[in-house]
Amino acid sequence: MLGNVAPTEFDLRFSLFGIPIRVHPLFWAVSAFMGWNPNDIKMTFIWIACVFVSILVHELGHALTARHFGWPPEIVLYHFGGLAMFQPYSGMTTRRSIIVSAAGPFAGFAFLGAVMFFRKISIDFGFWSQFSREGLFYVTVTFHYLYFINLYWGLINLAPVLPLDGGHICEDLCKAFKRYRGDVLALQISMVVAGALAFYFFKQQFRYAGIMFALFAFFNFQSYQQRNNTW
Repeated sequence: MLGNVAPTEFDLRFSLFGIPIRVHPLFWAVSAFMGWNPNDIKMTFIWIACVFVSILVHELGHALTARHFGWPPEIVLYHFGGLAMFQPYSGMTTRRSIIVSAAGPFAGFAFLGAVMFFRKISIDFGFWSQFSREGLFYVTVTFHYLYFINLYWGLINLAPVLPLDGGHICEDLCKAFKRYRGDVLALQISMVVAGALAFYFFKQQFRYAGIMFALFAFFNFQSYQQRNNTW
């Protein structure tokens, strides 16, 4: 992944399911920037909480799958999102690599399904009827944020763009079907798709997403040039 994830004295550290987790302070800063609402600071905090839980679930999907294959993982949440790190000492295959990559977004989809199921059941049983109008508003906002993050971010994450999960899946497939310079083919696909998505998001005025994919296109172009220079 991109970015510097070196430990700092301000990191939040804990473990979940026996997996070490570290949260870099820039994770909170970038999350707050993305969801900043000066008119209602509560919505900003709800957004940060939803981003934290959703990305943690996503990375746990990767980490638990890696551990299932015998590769001890650890998780870092930082300014570019999250990173599940592990060292595949043995037994790494194309199939297993793809499964680990796909486990993150699909963990998010499963989490969203559970959230929406809870929402339906709680409405059917009138659980929210005791809440005030303001309380119901914030509950609705929470469900909306969780839906948006886990569905749309999950789908975007499956785009064949490195360093996203979809990009790693694409790279694995390219290497499997084209043993000679399959990694270069993956970079070519990544550049084109990232550029197209950057154009689309800028056109739709989703500037943050546009900037992100423009950076992905640039970094992939740099990697492509470096690979070409080595041949």
